[in-house]
Amino acid sequence: MSLLLNGSKTITIAGTEMQCVEIYTGEAYTFPFYFTDSTGNAINCTGWTLGTGVKYYVADTVTYGGDTITIGNLTQSGNTYTGGNLSASFTAAATGVGYLYIPADLTGASGGGPVITLANTTANTNIAVVTMTVTRTDPVSSFNDINREPIGIIVRYQ
Repeated sequence: MSLLLNGSKTITIAGTEMQCVEIYTGEAYTFPFYFTDSTGNAINCTGWTLGTGVKYYVADTVTYGGDTITIGNLTQSGNTYTGGNLSASFTAAATGVGYLYIPADLTGASGGGPVITLANTTANTNIAVVTMTVTRTDPVSSFNDINREPIGIIVRYQ
């Protein structure tokens, strides 16, 4: 199963490709997504449920060079998101089409995450890793399969 998020770039961390979306502090976005199989055909997601979560990290440096983003010394911060506006939903489950909404308060305006200011845009950069949880019933075992799709790394700065 493949998840394609419109408007993203690809980043490789420890050999794992992830989608990367950069958003300025105070901006909010709705990203359409599509679940497809290995040949690019739409997957029927009827009956699937989606959930979202976010974990915050601090990188001591983030540098950009061509197609490469280098993130130095990631450590998890104690911040948690409590805003409740981060969400994912299907708009057409039968064809695997939906959206992920990234709210403006992900950086702490009212959601409890780290507040990013101009003073920490180059050093101590805050990074939010958003995960979409996909739950679906396996047709063979009838058990719930739970898959966490790392939507990507969202670097927020002013």
